[in-house]
Amino acid sequence: MKVTPAYLATALVLAAAPVLAEPLWRAEGFDMPESVLFDAPRNRLIVSVMQGHPGAADGKGGLALLSAQGVVLDADWVNGMDAPKGLALMGDRLLVADLTRLHVIDVDTGAVLDSLTSRDMVFLNDVTATADEAFVSDLMTGTIWRYAGGTLLPWLNDPDLPHPNGLLIDGDDLLVATWGKGLREDFSTETPGDLIAISRADQSQRVLAAGLGNLDGVARLGASLYVNDWVTGALFAVTEGQAAQVATGPAGLADIAPGPDGLLMPLMLDGAVEGWSVP
Repeated sequence: MKVTPAYLATALVLAAAPVLAEPLWRAEGFDMPESVLFDAPRNRLIVSVMQGHPGAADGKGGLALLSAQGVVLDADWVNGMDAPKGLALMGDRLLVADLTRLHVIDVDTGAVLDSLTSRDMVFLNDVTATADEAFVSDLMTGTIWRYAGGTLLPWLNDPDLPHPNGLLIDGDDLLVATWGKGLREDFSTETPGDLIAISRADQSQRVLAAGLGNLDGVARLGASLYVNDWVTGALFAVTEGQAAQVATGPAGLADIAPGPDGLLMPLMLDGAVEGWSVP
């Protein structure tokens, strides 16, 4: 694996002027990186690497460690997973959504402390957490699970919330980036997905931005929310109820996340991770 200067990177092509984002660094050589998490207390990045098909329970997946500037520190920090995707910190524990298991990992040592599963899980995707609770999406069943007190239970299963993907706890709300309705075998959909806010108190829902695409990640930077379309690589900013496309990357732009200098961009099909400055 290597890090190349931003000017050598396969940069996202900006969709419109003025320039709203620019690459700072690029790390390459990963096999299907899906999610990146900034571990601020340790000033490092954690990357989930599926090592093959996103739905294969093959034990080939794992986690890598990078510096906050994208230098690979440990390409094989944790292994033996299937197809790890979403990541979240819960105190000194790292939560990893791994197909049909939620792993609880010691964030200092990388030791797997627990793995929770259910026969109802099919395709766990993203994780978001506070100090005492976490939520996990299942793309295929439409279920959102809640993890608290060492227990993982279904929290919401709503047929009108099609294929939940990216999650973000945002104040009193759980934000959900959906893939869209009418999922086909090639993962295209009959209708594009929305960015939705769900009240954590009573599960009431409201649409923040409709019909954006097959949405993967959701991240907040200041007053703006950012979501991305995995299929087209489009990156959207949602500010004060208005959505605008600010950049376009390659197909396979996966679970974006806030980083030390802007947004972290896992380019799943390109086998790379980039750090972006987003003013």
